[in-house]
Amino acid sequence: MPLIASVRAWGIHLLISNLNNYMSLDYKALVVFDLDGTLLRGMTVCEVLAKHLGRLERMHQLERFQTLEELASAREEMARWYEGVPTKDLLDALRNATLAPGAKRGIKLLKRRGVAVSIASVTWEFAVAHFARLFGVHYWLGTALQLPGKIDHVWPEDKAQWVEQLCKQLKIPDGMVAAVGDSPSDAELFSVADHAFYVGYSSVPELLRCTHLPGADISELSKHILESFGIEP
Repeated sequence: MPLIASVRAWGIHLLISNLNNYMSLDYKALVVFDLDGTLLRGMTVCEVLAKHLGRLERMHQLERFQTLEELASAREEMARWYEGVPTKDLLDALRNATLAPGAKRGIKLLKRRGVAVSIASVTWEFAVAHFARLFGVHYWLGTALQLPGKIDHVWPEDKAQWVEQLCKQLKIPDGMVAAVGDSPSDAELFSVADHAFYVGYSSVPELLRCTHLPGADISELSKHILESFGIEP
């Protein structure tokens, strides 16, 4: 699929650009967080932006879309909403997003213990980058808005490939990758993690081999992750 091919090429570029200043770091492990429903709770990034632009009702309609073609079409429609809106205005709107409890503390703890932290999301890259900066995270993945009419899509399966690339670039030791997500769409991400944690409230599908901690405080979860790595919290 051309959409997938374009995001793979872009994902590698993003990864390398973020690594330029951090290649010399010697990480003990890697933790990959999803964004919506994981590091953010309540409204998703797209819902927060849609509410700001007076399009929340339409956003709820788009969220019912299921197929790849429908989802790509939904993103194209959302991208048109943002045309002519100053980037600063969109970023300011993201202040209305609700951070998961303990998110900042938990990420700080992981970093202090020598763990690399990343965010892999299918939502808009400018929003992922905003929260990455807020949390002090150096590595992230998201769907990029390029020139008008051009979107470099990220789908759930792309998260897994990106994490594998990141592990190689950072030389993460075997058995030292953890992933945190909140929905069945994180199955691909969990498949490349040695330790998986599900913070969604819904029951965990049998195909997901993970620890279920619904609505977990990220600070407490980070201690649990460190223990799973054999690192003192």
